[in-house]
Amino acid sequence: TSFPKRLSDAGLAAAPAKVYAQGLLVLWSTKPNVQPAADLKLLLNNDIRAIAIANPKTAPYGAAAEAILKKYDLYNKVSSKLVTGESITQTSQFIATQAADIGFTAKSIVISDEMKGKGNWVELNDEDYPAIKQAAVLLKYGYQNNAVESKKFYDFLFSAKAKAIYRKFGYIVK
Repeated sequence: TSFPKRLSDAGLAAAPAKVYAQGLLVLWSTKPNVQPAADLKLLLNNDIRAIAIANPKTAPYGAAAEAILKKYDLYNKVSSKLVTGESITQTSQFIATQAADIGFTAKSIVISDEMKGKGNWVELNDEDYPAIKQAAVLLKYGYQNNAVESKKFYDFLFSAKAKAIYRKFGYIVK
């Protein structure tokens, strides 16, 4: 929600940022003998030497991963194993290429056509980390220069049809 909020705060939006979906955090590994578990205890094993995590300062999925590690009192125990990606995409590449033994990423990535069936993953309890809210704004520029199409697309983002698409691709919608 931070980027749409900044656009709104800067006066570039026709209305405040509005949440359309919530991302889900998973623990994923493409190493053949690594089976992620929701209790995260596997991360303490000596054979897990590198745990991928997105930068918690800049990436919402990274902040969520850091929060869940702290909630389970694991952060200080595994911090020396953390390998930080600058984005959730880079972090997922670390996991997919086995540069990391295991890592935290978005459910939408592991169920994508490109990654589906690669490795093992477990969805983590969304109550164990801050909500990863996805938001949109209707930009003034679009509304002033192409009002009908801009509003139609913006409204679509919150429609029942769009919500079905978000669910299919691993997001929570309310």
